[in-house]
Amino acid sequence: MPDLDTSEKRDSQRSPAERFFRVAVPVLILLLAGGIALMYYVGEWRLRQAAETAGIEKQRYERLLDEQVLDIQRSDVRLFSLPLAWAIRRELIQQNYGQVEEYFIELIKHKQFRSVMLLDPDGSVRISTDRKLQGSAFSELYPGMNALSQQVVSYSLSEGSSIYLVPVMGLNERIGTIAFVYSYSRIARPQ
Repeated sequence: MPDLDTSEKRDSQRSPAERFFRVAVPVLILLLAGGIALMYYVGEWRLRQAAETAGIEKQRYERLLDEQVLDIQRSDVRLFSLPLAWAIRRELIQQNYGQVEEYFIELIKHKQFRSVMLLDPDGSVRISTDRKLQGSAFSELYPGMNALSQQVVSYSLSEGSSIYLVPVMGLNERIGTIAFVYSYSRIARPQ
């Protein structure tokens, strides 16, 4: 027991400041280490939240970009279809169906065009890049699509493609309709 008495004597001989620092410094170090650990975990949590938010924003911007690219392509195809209708009109007035077929064969060489047809005013397929379709009624091939419209119209088929119906007008009436299936291009995204 003499050893216990000496430790008590040493504690009683220490000054209050020394005793304060002996207790306060370890408590302060523990609080500082706890604060650092807490800040690390809070920072990690915020970083995960920011990464999730960035992922959601990236997906939203990608969808918006895809929609804008499709809108641009749709307007380009509509713009392209008007001179095509005028070229076909000239050939139809001269009853030069061989030249119309050559135009269609050239169009189908482009990867976006899958099928190109010329419809008679009654709605039957007169010329087609797919020979099996010639003579068929358009309404049977594509039910629910109005081939008699006076304006360029498009109908969505599958993801990324549409069918366009372009009227070819004579002086007083429609002399035909151009129908073509167009597949839209997707832009490459950086990874």
